[in-house]
Amino acid sequence: MDEMEEELKCPVCGSFYREPIILPCSHNICLACARNILVQTPEAESPQSSRASGSGVSDYDYLDLDKMSLYSEADSGYGSYGGFVSAPTTPCQKSPNGVRVFPPTAPQPTPQQHLLPHPGSLPPIPRNSCITCPQCHRSLILDDRGLRGFPKNRVLEGVVDRYQQSKAAALKCQLCEKSPKEATVMCEQCDVFYCDPCRLRCHPPRGPLAKHRLVPPAQGRISRRASPRKISTCTEHELENLSMYCVQCKMPVCYQCLEEGKHGTHEVKALGAMWKLHKVVRDQISHCTVKLRQTTGLMEYCLEVIKENDPSGFLQISDALIRRVHMTEGQWGKGTLTPRMTSDFDLTLDSGPLLQTIHQLDFVQMKVAWFTFDPASAHPDIVFSNDNLTVSCNSYDDRVVMGNSAFSRGVHYWEMTVDRYDNHPDPAFGIARGDVLKDVMLGKDDKAWAMYVDNNRSWFMHNNSHTNRTDGGITKGATIGVLLDFTRGILIFLINDEQQGPVAFEGLEGTYYPAISLNRNVQVTLHTGLPIPDFYTPGEADPNSSVC
Repeated sequence: MDEMEEELKCPVCGSFYREPIILPCSHNICLACARNILVQTPEAESPQSSRASGSGVSDYDYLDLDKMSLYSEADSGYGSYGGFVSAPTTPCQKSPNGVRVFPPTAPQPTPQQHLLPHPGSLPPIPRNSCITCPQCHRSLILDDRGLRGFPKNRVLEGVVDRYQQSKAAALKCQLCEKSPKEATVMCEQCDVFYCDPCRLRCHPPRGPLAKHRLVPPAQGRISRRASPRKISTCTEHELENLSMYCVQCKMPVCYQCLEEGKHGTHEVKALGAMWKLHKVVRDQISHCTVKLRQTTGLMEYCLEVIKENDPSGFLQISDALIRRVHMTEGQWGKGTLTPRMTSDFDLTLDSGPLLQTIHQLDFVQMKVAWFTFDPASAHPDIVFSNDNLTVSCNSYDDRVVMGNSAFSRGVHYWEMTVDRYDNHPDPAFGIARGDVLKDVMLGKDDKAWAMYVDNNRSWFMHNNSHTNRTDGGITKGATIGVLLDFTRGILIFLINDEQQGPVAFEGLEGTYYPAISLNRNVQVTLHTGLPIPDFYTPGEADPNSSVC
C-alpha cells in the first residue's frame, strides 16, 4: 500500500487530504486549500453563461484559458490577471507535492467582514471567484454557492483514514492517563480500546459489563470500519438524501431533483444497482499495475475505494476514477511502450487466413455437467459410497442405477473407473429413460441404450438386440467414457480414452439419464464435469439448443 500514499495527498499542501472536494476535472483538493488558491476575476470577464459549479457542469465546460491567460504554460504555475487589484502579486511557491501555487492574498476587509459572528468564521467567497485545478490547470468560475457546489469526496476521506490506521504500529489504550500502553482488547458496546490494567479497573467482568463483548484490537478496528455508512445529501437540496442515479448526467440525485430540477426528464436508475455496475473500474485498471509507481498508486487507491459500502459516495467519484484510468491508459499508448527498433525492421501480421478461419467456425453450446448416482431411483441391491459417486452391488444379478441429472440437449461427457473387477463380469454403461427396468442388464428393454463389456470384448445393446461386437475389454483400473451429443443425436463409448467401435446409437432425442448395470463382482466410481475429448468435433448446434 505504500505506493498509494501519493494518491492520498493533496497536490497543494502535500499532506493527507482533509475534507476533500471533487473538481469537475475529476481531481481532488482539500477544502481549505481550495479556498486558499481562489482568484477573483473582474465582472466584465465572467458573464453568467460562463459560470459553473461542481455539480451542474460537464467535465469540459471550462473557461477559455487562452482568453483568460490565467497561467503561463511554460511556467506550469499559477499566474495572475495583469492589472487586477484582486490578483496575487507575490511570487509563486511550490507545494510539498511540487505544484506551484500562490500564497493566499489578504483581501481588504469590508464593513460586513468586521461583523462576522465568530472570530474564527471564514469570510464569504467573493463574487466571480475562479479556481484552477493544481494538477491539470483547468479553470472555472464559481457560482453563487461557491465551494459548496463541489461534492465532498467522502470515499477518499475513508480511504485516507484506513490508510493512516494501517500505518499505526499498534492500537493504544484509550484510558491510560500517561504514555498509553498497547491495547489488548476492544469492547464492542463501549467502543473503547483497553490495556489489561485499564480493563480490570474500568471494565470489570461483572455486573452489567459482564454481558459486553470483548474482541482483539485488530478485530475491533475492522468493526469500526464496518460501522453504518453516512447518509449523503444533495448539493442542490441540502435537506434531501441522494437516492437515485441520473444516467444522462452520471451523478446521484435526490427525489426533489427529479420533481423540480433539470433531471425530471432524464433516465434514472436505482442507486444500489448502479453502484454495483460501476465497480468494474477495478478490471479497467488492472493491466496498469506494474508500469510505474504513479500508476500502481492509482490502482491501489481505486482498490481501496471499491471496498466502500457507501453507494452514493462511490457513484459520486466512480466516473472520475474511470476517466483517470482511461487517461493513464492513453498515456501508455502514446508511444511509451512502443518497442525501440531500427527503421529497416518490418513486422507485418497477415490476419487474412485467421479471419477466414474465424468466419468458418460453427459454435455449439457446451457446458460441463456435475451429477452423482441417484439412490432414490436405484435398485435396492445397489450400495452407495463416496458421496454417491461410487457404487457396487449386493446381488449376483445385474442391477441398474441412474444419475441424478437428466439431459435433453447439448453435448455431455462423463467417465467411470473400474475400482474392482472379479470373475470376468460384464457390466453395462449407457443412458436410459426414467422408467427403465432396474432388475435386468441395462439395454435389455427398449428404455436403455448401452454398451456391455467383459475382459475381452464389448457389444452395443438396445431392446435386447446385440450389435457391433468389438475386441478389447476391461480390467481393474480401466476407464469407460460415455459421450452423448444431442446436436447429432448420437451416443459414443470409449475405453481408456480410445473410441470403442463405431458410433453406438443414432437418432437420439428426448430426455435421458446416465445409467449403468452391475453385479457384486464390480465396483465403479463416477467422474463428471469433464471436457469433451480432444478427438471429437461436435456437430452444428440447433440455434435454440442449450444445456439442460
